[in-house]
Amino acid sequence: MTQKIKRSKFFYGWVMLAIAAVAGIMTLPGQTAGVSLFSPSFEEALNLTRTQQTGAYAMGTFLASLMMTYVGAQMDRFGIRRVMGAVVLFFTLACIFTGFVTGFWTLFIAFLFLRMFGQGSLTLMSQNTAAMWFDRRLGLVQSVLVIGFSVAAAVLPSIVFWLIEAVGWRTAYPILGGIVFVVMMPLIIFFFVDRPEDIGQYIDGIVPDDGDDKNMAQVRSQGDFTLAQAMQTPAYWIIAAMVFAVSMIGTAVMFNSLFLFDEFGLTQPEIVRVLAVLPLTQAISQIGSGWLADTFPLRWLATINMGGQACAMLLLLRVDSLQSALVFAVFLGLFGALHNGVINPLWAWYYGRAHLGKIRGSVFTATVAGSSLGPFVMGGLYDLTGSYTPSIVIFVVIYASLMLVMPWAKRPELKAYI
Repeated sequence: MTQKIKRSKFFYGWVMLAIAAVAGIMTLPGQTAGVSLFSPSFEEALNLTRTQQTGAYAMGTFLASLMMTYVGAQMDRFGIRRVMGAVVLFFTLACIFTGFVTGFWTLFIAFLFLRMFGQGSLTLMSQNTAAMWFDRRLGLVQSVLVIGFSVAAAVLPSIVFWLIEAVGWRTAYPILGGIVFVVMMPLIIFFFVDRPEDIGQYIDGIVPDDGDDKNMAQVRSQGDFTLAQAMQTPAYWIIAAMVFAVSMIGTAVMFNSLFLFDEFGLTQPEIVRVLAVLPLTQAISQIGSGWLADTFPLRWLATINMGGQACAMLLLLRVDSLQSALVFAVFLGLFGALHNGVINPLWAWYYGRAHLGKIRGSVFTATVAGSSLGPFVMGGLYDLTGSYTPSIVIFVVIYASLMLVMPWAKRPELKAYI
């Protein structure tokens, strides 16, 4: 479909930032923050053990992760707009299907497509959209996306619990899918533009002084790496390991949060408060995180992030009341903001934009794969030991180990890999 938007002095990137933010919010029914709210309903209605439910989630999420490099490649080939339209349609159908699951295998299929199209594909497109339009303020811009997502995640538990009580969980999930479709499709059809060049504009809205019509993609990056070249750099694997760990551990804690905090003695209203405070803290902290990413070397911020995440897990071991749970939530929210501030702009700044979809898609495989393993490990160890402590101790060790290797994640120079 031909775009109707004409060239204007107004920088259209701000419109695209708003669309990217909405797209990020619409991923929530496929994110752990959304799926986990239905966990007690799945367990009760389908008569599943903790291990069976987390096993279905693990298998579905892992298989979904294998598609992310392919999805990224299609974004590079056809543009984000076309691929996003298809993803939104399939994500909506996945939400509708979830309302009709009857047992382990149908729940596994639901998790597969919720994670593939929601948590994986639509999230990847939201973040890459911002990277197509911004460079100099990319850290701050990516933080705006996280703020929108975090605020939405803070109010989501109240909305979902109300929906489940009002219409039942089998109707609630299709309603969430319908909201995704109704909100996103008009934005994609009428307003979405893939790149500034498509409407005669430039990255950041800045026209190059030398009159060169090239898009200003080299302000921060050292050149445009291919995926094969990026994978030769130490930074790629170190940062991918961090992404895998944060995704694995964060998803494990969130997916098991209702069971976890219930075991700690919190009531449902108290759990809702904790689940709201965490993303709100992240949202409030995100602008500062974006400023840090724009100002300081990302590898040192990543090192601090790993240390902070380890401390958050230690605080989780000490939770025995609402007050200590809130302290944990605030601390995790702070370092969750720092993680997003580092990761979201890093790939464009380290590896350029020409192959950004494929590069980020490959790393999203690690992100989604990590989120598949975490809940299964935590749920399985709980069934074996009757406690969440062993898995939390393992998480502390993982973060502490990564903190030691983060300083070697230096920004690469393309000429060394040609």
